[in-house]
Amino acid sequence: MTFNEGRIEYLHCEECGHNFFYPRDRCPRCHGNRLERRTSSGNGRIFSYTEFQGGIYAIVEMDEGFRLYANVRDKVKIGDRVRAVQGKGRPEFVREP
Repeated sequence: MTFNEGRIEYLHCEECGHNFFYPRDRCPRCHGNRLERRTSSGNGRIFSYTEFQGGIYAIVEMDEGFRLYANVRDKVKIGDRVRAVQGKGRPEFVREP
Protein backbone atom coordinates (compact mmCIF):
# COMPACT_ATOMS: atom_id res chain seq x y z
CA MET A 1 0.00 0.00 0.00
CA THR A 2 1.27 3.44 -0.78
CA PHE A 3 0.62 7.07 -0.03
CA ASN A 4 1.20 9.68 -2.72
CA GLU A 5 0.06 13.27 -3.14
CA GLY A 6 -2.66 13.10 -0.49
CA ARG A 7 -4.14 9.81 -1.66
CA ILE A 8 -4.09 6.60 0.33
CA GLU A 9 -4.39 3.13 -1.15
CA TYR A 10 -6.85 0.80 0.55
CA LEU A 11 -8.43 -2.58 -0.17
CA HIS A 12 -11.95 -3.26 -1.41
CA CYS A 13 -13.51 -6.70 -1.02
CA GLU A 14 -15.24 -7.69 -4.24
CA GLU A 15 -17.27 -10.32 -2.38
CA CYS A 16 -19.00 -8.17 0.28
CA GLY A 17 -18.12 -4.58 -0.73
CA HIS A 18 -16.22 -3.76 2.48
CA ASN A 19 -13.43 -1.15 2.26
CA PHE A 20 -10.55 -1.50 4.72
CA PHE A 21 -7.07 -0.26 5.41
CA TYR A 22 -3.84 -1.98 5.99
CA PRO A 23 -2.81 -4.81 3.74
CA ARG A 24 -4.00 -8.30 4.54
CA ASP A 25 -4.79 -11.43 2.56
CA ARG A 26 -8.48 -11.66 3.44
CA CYS A 27 -11.39 -9.36 4.09
CA PRO A 28 -11.88 -8.78 7.85
CA ARG A 29 -15.68 -8.82 7.40
CA CYS A 30 -16.41 -11.87 5.20
CA HIS A 31 -12.92 -13.48 4.96
CA GLY A 32 -13.12 -13.39 1.18
CA ASN A 33 -9.91 -13.19 -0.83
CA ARG A 34 -11.10 -11.34 -3.95
CA LEU A 35 -9.51 -8.01 -3.05
CA GLU A 36 -8.93 -4.96 -5.21
CA ARG A 37 -6.56 -2.07 -4.50
CA ARG A 38 -8.22 1.32 -4.73
CA THR A 39 -7.07 4.88 -4.10
CA SER A 40 -8.89 7.16 -1.69
CA SER A 41 -9.53 10.85 -2.13
CA GLY A 42 -7.43 11.56 0.96
CA ASN A 43 -10.40 13.29 2.61
CA GLY A 44 -12.17 12.27 5.80
CA ARG A 45 -13.34 13.33 9.24
CA ILE A 46 -12.09 12.94 12.79
CA PHE A 47 -13.78 9.93 14.39
CA SER A 48 -11.80 10.08 17.64
CA TYR A 49 -8.55 11.60 18.87
CA THR A 50 -6.20 12.01 21.79
CA GLU A 51 -3.54 14.58 22.58
CA PHE A 52 -0.22 13.43 24.00
CA GLN A 53 3.26 14.93 24.35
CA GLY A 54 2.25 17.96 22.31
CA GLY A 55 0.89 15.89 19.41
CA ILE A 56 -2.52 14.76 18.23
CA TYR A 57 -3.19 11.14 17.29
CA ALA A 58 -6.55 10.36 15.71
CA ILE A 59 -8.76 7.76 14.16
CA VAL A 60 -9.74 9.24 10.80
CA GLU A 61 -12.81 7.92 8.99
CA MET A 62 -12.12 8.33 5.30
CA ASP A 63 -14.87 9.30 2.86
CA GLU A 64 -14.63 5.80 1.38
CA GLY A 65 -15.71 4.29 4.71
CA PHE A 66 -12.52 2.81 6.16
CA ARG A 67 -10.74 4.11 9.26
CA LEU A 68 -7.07 4.55 10.02
CA TYR A 69 -4.86 5.85 12.80
CA ALA A 70 -2.77 8.91 11.98
CA ASN A 71 -1.07 12.01 13.33
CA VAL A 72 -2.94 15.29 12.91
CA ARG A 73 -1.02 18.56 12.60
CA ASP A 74 -3.82 20.91 13.70
CA LYS A 75 -6.10 21.18 16.73
CA VAL A 76 -9.29 19.28 15.91
CA LYS A 77 -12.56 18.14 17.40
CA ILE A 78 -14.65 15.09 16.60
CA GLY A 79 -16.41 15.50 13.26
CA ASP A 80 -13.89 18.00 11.80
CA ARG A 81 -13.11 17.51 8.12
CA VAL A 82 -9.46 16.69 7.38
CA ARG A 83 -7.29 15.89 4.39
CA ALA A 84 -4.15 13.80 4.04
CA VAL A 85 -0.75 15.40 3.50
CA GLN A 86 2.71 13.90 3.28
CA GLY A 87 4.20 13.10 6.68
CA LYS A 88 7.46 11.43 7.61
CA GLY A 89 7.04 8.28 5.54
CA ARG A 90 3.30 8.05 6.19
CA PRO A 91 0.22 10.21 5.82
CA GLU A 92 -0.64 12.93 8.29
CA PHE A 93 -3.78 15.02 8.33
CA VAL A 94 -4.59 18.72 8.42
CA ARG A 95 -7.93 20.32 9.23
CA GLU A 96 -9.96 21.61 6.31
CA PRO A 97 -10.85 25.31 6.64
